[in-house]
Amino acid sequence: MSNMQGGYTPPPPPPPGGVPPAAGGDLIPPSSPAKDPILILILNLIFVVIGYFIIGQWQKGIAGIVAALVIGIPTCGFGIGAVAIATAIDGFMQAQALQAGHPVAQWTFFKDHR
Repeated sequence: MSNMQGGYTPPPPPPPGGVPPAAGGDLIPPSSPAKDPILILILNLIFVVIGYFIIGQWQKGIAGIVAALVIGIPTCGFGIGAVAIATAIDGFMQAQALQAGHPVAQWTFFKDHR
């Protein structure tokens, strides 16, 4: 970058706290006390995506509701079971990462933590 007099102006320093998430959305910091991974697994299994809202991944929760409806309607509800199982496993892994003290992004899936 150059300024009006022809000199060089260096780029601004990176934000404090390290590198921002790559295409993952806002970071969700670990909470105190940490959310129990088993509770998140059970809630996502029974209520499809409620656990995502509890740990702060509300964008993924909304997408999960839409996916459950889109898959569930043509399969007469059977597809909702597949969505519930996938969200239960993913929510469990996200809650484990948060419990271990690692932040997660809005769109982090399974063990894809950066």
